[in-house]
Amino acid sequence: MTTIDFRTDPVAAQRYRVVSLITHADIQDIVWADDETGCYGVQGRDAKGKQIVVEKSGPIRIVSARR
Repeated sequence: MTTIDFRTDPVAAQRYRVVSLITHADIQDIVWADDETGCYGVQGRDAKGKQIVVEKSGPIRIVSARR
């Protein structure tokens, strides 16, 4: 299991990529991820334009690789 929280450790987070196993594409604007549960959070905006974290789920994989 790998869990990373980009909010608490942004330096370490830059060494990771989170990819979707369905599309094999990088998930952009990732904030946190847990590959055991398949949940992750991405940057988004609410109706008033404020930045929020949107929680999503799906088959993901946290890849230990430098950007």
